[in-house]
Amino acid sequence: MNATQILGYMIQAKTDQQINWAALPALYAVTLADISAKLTEDELFSLIAIGSVIYEHSSSELVATAITDQLMKSLMNTK
Repeated sequence: MNATQILGYMIQAKTDQQINWAALPALYAVTLADISAKLTEDELFSLIAIGSVIYEHSSSELVATAITDQLMKSLMNTK
């Protein structure tokens, strides 16, 4: 399967499962651990680098959500 086909499946895949950004790095790590024995060291480190990006984004998302929640609480208390 090539990258275009995989991306197509990723776009088409629908899930009813709600996964928040905070859980995504852990979910990715568990999935990666399951297949890590089948990967070369280079393949594994390449996927770990992608996981790092996911982690960074999830951390940013969590901070933004916390700030938004705090601002909303502040706005609600001023009325």
